[in-house]
Amino acid sequence: MGTICVILAVLITVFVLMFGQFNDMNLNLALMYTDIKFSMSYLVSTLIVFALGIFTGVILMLSSFFDAAGRYTKLKKQYDKNSLNTDEADEKIRLLENKVKTLEAALNKAMGK
Repeated sequence: MGTICVILAVLITVFVLMFGQFNDMNLNLALMYTDIKFSMSYLVSTLIVFALGIFTGVILMLSSFFDAAGRYTKLKKQYDKNSLNTDEADEKIRLLENKVKTLEAALNKAMGK
């Protein structure tokens, strides 16, 4: 799946660059309520929009990455807590087994006398 995404991203990048390069139009931009006007080639405007799209995608993926990292941390803490509870239960079982052995030995010794 990752390879398909990489190939698709390369194809889209090549398409954007070719489409912008072979288009000779200029974009005339004017800011409202001001006398500021400027002209920009279609390739530059296409690359700016493409870069903003990639930047937005990276920001969205970082937010999901940090969410996943937070969930991983919670699950790790829960796993550690459960393993500590398991270790405590195993220790209690060993302690009770030793007590039973001691009581059996004492009972055998008392019955033997």
